[in-house]
Amino acid sequence: MKITSNILSIPPYISTTWNNISSLHVREERGSYTLIVLLQNGVQAEVPRLDKRTVTEIFEAHARSAEESVASKTSSPSEGPLNLSLLTNSDNPFTSLGASMEHNPEQAGLPPLPPAILKKITMVARAFGLDDTSQLAKAEPHCNCVYCQVIRSLQGLDPAEELIEEVSDEDLKFKNWEVAQTDKKLYIVTNLLDKNEQYNVFLGEPLGCTCGSKNCEHIRAVLDT
Repeated sequence: MKITSNILSIPPYISTTWNNISSLHVREERGSYTLIVLLQNGVQAEVPRLDKRTVTEIFEAHARSAEESVASKTSSPSEGPLNLSLLTNSDNPFTSLGASMEHNPEQAGLPPLPPAILKKITMVARAFGLDDTSQLAKAEPHCNCVYCQVIRSLQGLDPAEELIEEVSDEDLKFKNWEVAQTDKKLYIVTNLLDKNEQYNVFLGEPLGCTCGSKNCEHIRAVLDT
């Protein structure tokens, strides 16, 4: 068992850092306590048979973690999420930026940085002729960490643009018929909009369909599959 301002580890029930925990609850049962831990992802873990001293220690550690988190966020408000001096106080500002920042999957769900900050970054970079971002790793399409947001800003990308995927001609085709093989070379074709409309298609000799045509959409539907 390990309970600190950084970690809550009570094997085999739970072992994680406090920033992954949303809230704590306690349920008293027959002279002992069951700790109910709600994680940020919605999963709930229960730790049974704890004594009062351990429960108190856990809640105190949680409080210390929260206090330290608040203190770290307010310790240097003037810096913001990115120190702009990285772009100006180096012979190679991109190398400096890349050395101090990197893609962080844990920040993928961050809200967008204030537009004013991103605009300043872009203006400073362009003022120093730093439009070439080839020396830096590309921003991940679905990530909103600080690094990826900054790279998109430098490249003039809209995050929504990265999510646009090319649609092929095949994707634009609408499927009207459901095809099921019932025997060798024999298929049943069903209208998806009217299940009562069905046709039998034979792909042998002679080729045919119960609709009476040898060049019908039912035969084409079977051939397409």
